Amino acid sequence: MKPGCEVEQLPLLKMAEILRHRGPDHTQTVKRKHFGCAHTRLSIVDLSPAGNQPFVNDRYVLVYNGEIYNHLALREKLRVQPHEFRGTSDTATLFSSLIHLGVERTLELIRGMFAFAFYDCVEEILYLCRDRFGIKPLVWKSGANGLYWASEAKALEAVTFLEPDPIKALHSLASIADHSAEYTAFKDVWQVPPGNYLVCKAGCEPVMREYYNLPSQVSQAEYKELDRASSRDVRERFLSLFQRSVKSMLMSDAPMGAFVSGGVDSSLVAAAVGNGFTDFQLFTANVVGRFSEYADARLLADHIGRELHQSRFEPQQMIEDWARCTYHYEAPIITHTNSIPFASVARVAHQRGVKAVLTGEGSDELFYGYPGLLIRRYKAIISLPVTALKGIYKFVPRLREIAFGKKESINDFLGLLAQGFERQRYRSRAREAYDFLPTQQRDEHYLTIQMFREHLLSLLHRNDRMGMSASIEARFPFLDEELVKFALNLPTKWKIGRTGRFHDWKHPFLEDKSLVRGAAAQFLPMRLARKRKDGFPMFGHKYLNVRCGCFRNGYAANLLGMNAETEEYILSTQSRYLIAKLVSLEVFGRLFSFRHTPEEVTEHLKRWVTMETSG
Repeated sequence: MKPGCEVEQLPLLKMAEILRHRGPDHTQTVKRKHFGCAHTRLSIVDLSPAGNQPFVNDRYVLVYNGEIYNHLALREKLRVQPHEFRGTSDTATLFSSLIHLGVERTLELIRGMFAFAFYDCVEEILYLCRDRFGIKPLVWKSGANGLYWASEAKALEAVTFLEPDPIKALHSLASIADHSAEYTAFKDVWQVPPGNYLVCKAGCEPVMREYYNLPSQVSQAEYKELDRASSRDVRERFLSLFQRSVKSMLMSDAPMGAFVSGGVDSSLVAAAVGNGFTDFQLFTANVVGRFSEYADARLLADHIGRELHQSRFEPQQMIEDWARCTYHYEAPIITHTNSIPFASVARVAHQRGVKAVLTGEGSDELFYGYPGLLIRRYKAIISLPVTALKGIYKFVPRLREIAFGKKESINDFLGLLAQGFERQRYRSRAREAYDFLPTQQRDEHYLTIQMFREHLLSLLHRNDRMGMSASIEARFPFLDEELVKFALNLPTKWKIGRTGRFHDWKHPFLEDKSLVRGAAAQFLPMRLARKRKDGFPMFGHKYLNVRCGCFRNGYAANLLGMNAETEEYILSTQSRYLIAKLVSLEVFGRLFSFRHTPEEVTEHLKRWVTMETSG
């Protein structure tokens, strides 16, 4: 959108070409005065040309990415003649709803994952809207020459200057780049946060508006109702919501499948599909070696009678695919090195003709699936010796400071500044939602929202970017709006179970995701229902050996003022894990600052980095 300027066709075509992997089935552009947009389509619902975008009439333009799972029910509610809909796609329903009900009412009604741009040519107003949980990406940049947006930041390079933000890039070593609801790793490029939409009127500054937030879903009445309910009632309610979610997300006119690891979440998703979908296929990344979970994925496939396809991922493949995956990831790959085998299994799904897959993300965040959340129950015991010493040292504050360090750390402060105190700004809202609970319980419930807003966002970023790198759309049955609301109001006694078994050495006698595991036991072998969380392990950063010369004249050296002596010292004194993270920054910088191709960066990695699986 360029007020006062004529939009050119060539940059729109270039944007579309950059994003062709997201939609290889059809490409089209539209220009209206000072507005222009391009769309690349991955045909999933209504495969006919009627589903091609952009959708336009004499006043409005819509480009949309995602799935509106309740679009048929919404279509029935719209007082529109059937012939007014162009085809049977959810895009047609969304377009009609936006025209007849407006943006705000439509956002209230639609359920699913989406990012869309809706333009009113008469009023010259652009709306950029993103789904409630940030499943679909939407980035934007505003300047004197106009406002630009896209699904991925790299597409903006066709119409404006794109460069890494050196501060954000450096602090991404602490994993903030892919955990943020607002920031990207690029200078002046922002995300539309989950549950928000951006309004831009010609000649005015863009305004961000919120239409949904997680704390608003917390209800004291619903919490108390679930607290009084029996375990059987809670389990039945969970299963009803979950199975309804799976059914809704099977909406497709193209072949579908599921990404499975053999873990309880993805296994339950696959089992819930049922027998009605005969061509539904399973896909798994077989990380060859001691981290392989293939046997469990095979057990699941045999149990539910589905065809299983594997992507064999050898340790050396991390170096081979690192640069290509970073190009799609658009941030240094720090937390989720398993993004690389994820991209590999997505390519296998694409080769098998599948376009959309179900996955198990969201369960861990909603139902306490991470060991760290349960270890908090033992925190008082584990930290007893330290607590006692701190009690003694409090009479000698200077010694306490020497022994345990200062509470205020400039390094922590700089990291918080780099991410705009995003967590801290959101925390007070989230904690207030649980004010009806005692402090300890309130803090424990807040962790669900924190994990949802940060760690889950990074997983959604991984699944979208790595899946769409192979033109595969990921869907998330645990992220149905009603199921999320249920989980946010669910007392922790239903999430964390007590067991006489030594369930996990990290939290003995406490069972994570107790409700999910109990439901899974009705459909899966106990080996899968009780399988402890492994977190998609692989030979990652700590197995890499980096030789001196890797950083010479590179991005990290330029950014940090690193000379040859400094590099040699770093490589000889620091852990392989931290050094490899610095290589992740180097890969990102060479791609997006030096403008090297993924192939050129891969050759650089092969020269200076080796994988040592014995380490």
